[in-house]
Amino acid sequence: MQIEERLVNDVGILQLAGRLTVNDQPGLLKQAVASLVQNGVRHVIVDLSHVRYVDSTRLGELIAAYVLLSRHGGRFALAGTPPRVRALLDVSSLTHVFERFDTVEAAEASLTTSAPV
Repeated sequence: MQIEERLVNDVGILQLAGRLTVNDQPGLLKQAVASLVQNGVRHVIVDLSHVRYVDSTRLGELIAAYVLLSRHGGRFALAGTPPRVRALLDVSSLTHVFERFDTVEAAEASLTTSAPV
């Protein structure tokens, strides 16, 4: 797994690439989100458009990131979610937990113009 991080309009954007499995740099996503929160970022978008596979362990990291941001009054969104990942969210009954957008730009527009939920 690879993570590219950037800030746009006070929104942290994490672009992930590759396979997100327990064997691929465990904890990296959790650390990236925690670091953003520690630096005052309250909204995070995870761009999954370049992700080939997500296992249940990494799905747990996405949930932990969502909880962390929610506790700090922020929002967490997924963008570019591939069909296989959407299917995993459906099977796990998590479809309505995460805000999901087709693109990072759509997520950014929503997170920068709407009040926290």
